[in-house]
Amino acid sequence: MKISRRDKILLIFLAVFVALAAYYYFGIVPQEEKIASLEADLALKEAQKDEIELKFASEFNLDKRIEELTAQITEASGKYFAELTQEEVLMLVAQFGEGLTMNFSDLTFADNIPEGSQVKQTIANLTFTGDYTSFMSYLRNTRTFDKKVVIKDIAVQNQLAEGLTGRMQLEFNAIPSVEAYALPYKRLVTAQFNSRDLSLGPFAPYDNFVIVQPTEPGTEVPTDGSEVIPGEYPEYPEYPTDGEDVDYTDYRPKSQIYGFEDGAFFFVGNNTDITGFVTRSKTKIAGGYSAEMNFDFANARDFSEANLVFDTNPVMISKPADYIGLWVYSYAASNHGIGAVIIDSKGKEYRVALTDAVDWTQWKEVEAAMPVEISYPCMIQRIYVEGIGFDQKIVGKYLFDQLSVSYPVQ
Repeated sequence: MKISRRDKILLIFLAVFVALAAYYYFGIVPQEEKIASLEADLALKEAQKDEIELKFASEFNLDKRIEELTAQITEASGKYFAELTQEEVLMLVAQFGEGLTMNFSDLTFADNIPEGSQVKQTIANLTFTGDYTSFMSYLRNTRTFDKKVVIKDIAVQNQLAEGLTGRMQLEFNAIPSVEAYALPYKRLVTAQFNSRDLSLGPFAPYDNFVIVQPTEPGTEVPTDGSEVIPGEYPEYPEYPTDGEDVDYTDYRPKSQIYGFEDGAFFFVGNNTDITGFVTRSKTKIAGGYSAEMNFDFANARDFSEANLVFDTNPVMISKPADYIGLWVYSYAASNHGIGAVIIDSKGKEYRVALTDAVDWTQWKEVEAAMPVEISYPCMIQRIYVEGIGFDQKIVGKYLFDQLSVSYPVQ
């Protein structure tokens, strides 16, 4: 059978058409479907991206809001105490009156925790005397203090020539929960870390406990980091007894006026950065205890002073005395001066230097003549340790015992 030229052209055209149709259905259509699927996936991913960006924006705003609220809480918390002790309140009361002619004859404390509240209140009741200017300055110092102190009650009487007298009630509030936000508060009363506090039992020796039985002054101190617990030092002077010949030219019989047995004393530095504490020690001259003073002057300056202040029981000298003496245990020689501050019956203050330098170790009695102009009875307010000049020893530790006086020999 012979195919005409026209049929051949038609057959060729049909073949091309079929090829094009097959390419479209088997090549282009699947690609279009794939493109449509990819476009749908892209739209979904873009939607997820927008959602994530919204979450990021929301989280950033939340973080920023948290920072703002934290800053506000920190600023508000800085005005409140996180913790308070009666010692700290006592030092604050004294600090408010620093440099003022305000005298406090009575100070009592009352602690209170309101029901259903985490606030701990310490109320200080003060009996004071002073002039009007000092009284107003004291109130201003109280109100402008960094922490909130509430003046609860004031009763004032005008004694004319004698100035103002009265009572004042100050309320200190401690909120433990503010400690997480407030900046650290630099306390006026601090205690140094003591490894003895970690002992499992009060009568069990602690690590590095070493007893050194002294034979002579200047016993060597261990170099392995052990703490030295001084033993008893028995070589104390013996006073003459009845029946012996006494040279009264040099002999001054002593009368003890305070033995440091009750622990009724506390530490005060003359600068706020001076830290230290006082406690009782079983290393003593007589009785059961002596007083142990530890202090750190922080840095050298023209004058530094650490004080052992007698608290509730006044140490009185009721009649004229010739000399005042104190037993002092030194762990190392230093350029510290040691003395007593005495206030007589007219309110005049005297600094009696017992020694200008510590040139001994272990126990030694230091004494000084009483000022002849003192009016009796008088009160020993405090024992001081002073450092003078920039070469002063910064850190120190002393034991005190047997505060005594010598009365005129009849």
